[in-house]
Amino acid sequence: MLFNTWVRNFSFICFFLIISCSAQTSSKQLFDLQLQWQLVENNDKDGTIRHTATFFITNKGVVPLADTGWTIYWNQAPHLVITSKGDVTVANINGDFYRMFPNKGFSLMPGETTTVSYISDGWIIKESDAPMGIYVEIKNNDDLITIPIKEFEVLPFVNPAQYTRSTEDKEPFPDAAYLYAQNERLLSCSSNSVYPFIPAPSSWIWGNGSFKLPDQIVISCAKDLLPEALYLSEELKQRYGLQVVVEREEFTDSHIQLSNILTESNKEGYTLTVNADKGIEIKGNSASGVFYGIQSFLSLTTSQKENRPEVAAIVIEDQPAFPYRGLHIDVGRNFQSKESILRMLDVMARYKLNRLLLYLTEDEGWRLEINGLPELTEVGARRGHQYRDSLYLQPAYGSGPNSDDENSTGNGYYSREDFKEIIRYAHDRHIAVIPEVNLPGHARAAIKAMELRYNRLIESGKFEEANTYRLIDPDDTSFYISAQGYFDNTACVCQDQIVTFFETVVDDIILMYKEAEVPLHMLHTGGDEVPSTAWIDSPICKEFLKKHPEITDTRNLQGLFFAKLVQILKKKGLQTGAWEEAVMVFGANGTWWPNPDPALNGVYTYVWNNLWGNQDLGYKLANQGYPTILCNVTNFYFDLAYDKDPREPGLYWAGFVDTEDAFSFEPYSIFQSTNTDDMGRVFDKQNDFKDMVRLTSSGKDNIVGLQAQLWSETIKGRAMLEYYSLPKLIGFGQRAWQGQPAWGTNSEEKRLADWSCFLNTVVQVELPFLDLFNGGYNYRIPAPGISIHNGSVRMNSSYPFSEIRYTLDGSEPTSKSTIYETEFSTKAKNIKAACFNVNGRSGLSTTLNLNESK
Repeated sequence: MLFNTWVRNFSFICFFLIISCSAQTSSKQLFDLQLQWQLVENNDKDGTIRHTATFFITNKGVVPLADTGWTIYWNQAPHLVITSKGDVTVANINGDFYRMFPNKGFSLMPGETTTVSYISDGWIIKESDAPMGIYVEIKNNDDLITIPIKEFEVLPFVNPAQYTRSTEDKEPFPDAAYLYAQNERLLSCSSNSVYPFIPAPSSWIWGNGSFKLPDQIVISCAKDLLPEALYLSEELKQRYGLQVVVEREEFTDSHIQLSNILTESNKEGYTLTVNADKGIEIKGNSASGVFYGIQSFLSLTTSQKENRPEVAAIVIEDQPAFPYRGLHIDVGRNFQSKESILRMLDVMARYKLNRLLLYLTEDEGWRLEINGLPELTEVGARRGHQYRDSLYLQPAYGSGPNSDDENSTGNGYYSREDFKEIIRYAHDRHIAVIPEVNLPGHARAAIKAMELRYNRLIESGKFEEANTYRLIDPDDTSFYISAQGYFDNTACVCQDQIVTFFETVVDDIILMYKEAEVPLHMLHTGGDEVPSTAWIDSPICKEFLKKHPEITDTRNLQGLFFAKLVQILKKKGLQTGAWEEAVMVFGANGTWWPNPDPALNGVYTYVWNNLWGNQDLGYKLANQGYPTILCNVTNFYFDLAYDKDPREPGLYWAGFVDTEDAFSFEPYSIFQSTNTDDMGRVFDKQNDFKDMVRLTSSGKDNIVGLQAQLWSETIKGRAMLEYYSLPKLIGFGQRAWQGQPAWGTNSEEKRLADWSCFLNTVVQVELPFLDLFNGGYNYRIPAPGISIHNGSVRMNSSYPFSEIRYTLDGSEPTSKSTIYETEFSTKAKNIKAACFNVNGRSGLSTTLNLNESK
């Protein structure tokens, strides 16, 4: 034993000598780990929800691992580690950042494998919850070496203990039979019932024949519609290669005529007439209305082989139900490039959305360059390993150890010119970009950046200047854990520096809009998820409360701070937007109610919470007089996974959201479209909601719009952004434009008929467009259903007419696999099938074990 221990220690010492003395030797060759991770189970056997997981660590290097000198780091969905077993300790650091380090006596020789198990609170049911961005830190004297662990595998989730959250989890698992049954609900939809495009217009009448645009098209427009005419011209050139001439003259001898009606009715309304002989006429109640008429015209075009679009004769009268039709994109947690945002703006224009709430600041990232405060992007736009030096933020969401890695979605920001390009591009498409600067919670990136600024100025002897933008009370000992697991993400609202900081940032944003020659009407201040125990032990806040005895709960300090922000923005001519928490008063025992303070009049409230007894919260705020935007989590949180399949990425803390949920939303009777809770339990709508507040007639007038959300904890890069948002965004576009559906108030048969026709339009019109537009979009393709009927295999899809291919040997289907055409018999043990689009891209596969199904 003594000899073996000596050998192990001697080998480990030699490893560090080699690292120190040979710059030519690759540390990857010497120190090489292979990791596997397995979710063992979720359980609530003792009344506490927990999950157990295991790492399998294999030493593939040439030197042993000893009990000092190395630590493994990774990111994972934040859960508190309760205990770990083995010769290694697993521990939380902050947020979603974890580490694993050896205990005394640990040893792992080359070729050996060790097992490390740990138990954490909460549940895990998704592969996207698994560890990511894993790397090892090696300490060699005063040097630190970080090596990404490239051989890492998440073992599949294959049994109910892995994909069931607890005994309360009633969400059905989307296996082959369940998917088949769901798809069987779809009704047949005649060709006459398919919409011309989505969002479906208010009314339309098909005519006879079609108009085929010539090679050279003349667009005539009123003088004030030149931007819209130029937009249409560019789209026709890009999509079809046509030559276009734009004339600002009277409407003579033109193929497409654009004009204003200029009525006082719905300003975004329009009429579109396609005449087989005379061409196209688009009239709008405003330039916006004309632009939406252009979108409808483009949606009607079909490209022929010779690239000359042909448009069926039709007369359309159309207008939106809501003035606010928005999409929220979080670029703080995982950055999205300027080009990806521009692509999303094109899609938003297609579906007639008119607001982009761009979430620029978060705990894990500050994404906009601000004059005079370079630390905001120097620190806040980078994530790397040596976070303790406050040079950048800690790794998050798998961003890895390299703060200069341009391929990491943890790094990046919009320069002033980038941002101006985004807001101009949006403005040309009649989309207003609303910047969101979140305070006082979700502010870790700003806090860390301003601490670096503070320390630098202190070192230079500039004590007064150092405190100008400092966002914390350095003596605050309050303990809290934020919703994302942070204990240091909330700015101190009891000092003037935070107001100075906010106003400085806002003034520079206003300047960017002015330089871009784009109007700015609203700024969103966030205000969500402030930890309930923040500021309790802040000396600055205790002193502040002595001067404000009317505030008896520290949580209500946020309301006083928010009122200051509202007044600042009002003086600058801006409307204020905020999440619901910012306009609530907090009482004892967890109670809360809308803030009646007249200083908050006109604040646009964005309401996400329609669960856990808050199903009527949006109506309460609208009835109180707040302009209200419904962002209901059960219908419009597109970062929630489509379904429970462990392979399907996304979150699920509020349940699951698919395209049908977005499509089926009823703005004026939300209790009808709030069907299940976060655990999939079906609501008894008559009893569960009977005592909740209903929408009054004045409250109805205060429902100004709808918004879909894309929070980015699990969204990395353009492909994932598009996968999460499409086709959900198409369903949202339908509802945001049409408003309360005609079938409303619990008419399931009519709803299902409308849903079926909507899906037919998606498959026949919208997906072919998305396959070609801008080089193609990575929309989600659903897994097919498979079932056995009288010994024969049947398959179906939620996308009518989609191509299904299958295998009988257990392999994953490819674009060359057998096409399913009609039911068949087989003696194979299992069958795998997947749906494919016209480009040969597939969605997740479905597996049916024929032995188990009999």
